[in-house]
Amino acid sequence: MTESSLVIAKLLPLIRDRGYVSGERIGSERDLADRFDVSRPMLREALSVLESMRVIERRPQSGIYMRDTREVSLDLLALQSDLGLPLSQEDVRDLNEFRQMLEVQAIGLACRNRSDEDLAAIDAILQLSQQRLAAGESLAAQDAQFHMAICAASGNRLIRRAAHSFWLASSARRELYFANAENARRSLRQHRALRDAIGARDTSAAMEVLGLHLGNVERFWRDHVGAQGGGTSGRK
Repeated sequence: MTESSLVIAKLLPLIRDRGYVSGERIGSERDLADRFDVSRPMLREALSVLESMRVIERRPQSGIYMRDTREVSLDLLALQSDLGLPLSQEDVRDLNEFRQMLEVQAIGLACRNRSDEDLAAIDAILQLSQQRLAAGESLAAQDAQFHMAICAASGNRLIRRAAHSFWLASSARRELYFANAENARRSLRQHRALRDAIGARDTSAAMEVLGLHLGNVERFWRDHVGAQGGGTSGRK
């Protein structure tokens, strides 16, 4: 982890736990540098990252202020994942809803637009998934690869780009989901069924399987968030 990432890992929990609202002053560069015992240049580097993600706003001769917290981005959630920071119940809900919208569109387009090369790429991922499952290894990375391959098969570059950000935001949390062997076995079965439906260009069958697939994941995380008392660091 870089030095600026270490600073961000301190800043984000401060912002979240303090409950700053839009337009509220967080402090000055000097205040924050002293608080976290870091140099001003290092703090500025970390603040630049958060400003680019629309988390904060720096006002010359005034200080650092919160932006509208409703403008949370996938890039910010991905950063939180990389830093091992927990997500709120609202974050998890929004991610579930975003994933559903994204994948419903991707599956429909993939059934129409997929090529033989797309199917070959999906088959290779499924084969590796089976090998890892048999060896008792995690399918977290292969899960992301599978869903990214479906988005690629849609033929829509913007769907593929949005999916890439989503899977970055969920990387650490997939590890928790796939630590459960039954989750891994069920997921692989449903991945195979999705592949077959896309191969047959059967949109109805694909949507039925996708509904089951997303439903299983949503129930897991709803239960997990409840057990954690409002936050989670894991999500498929």
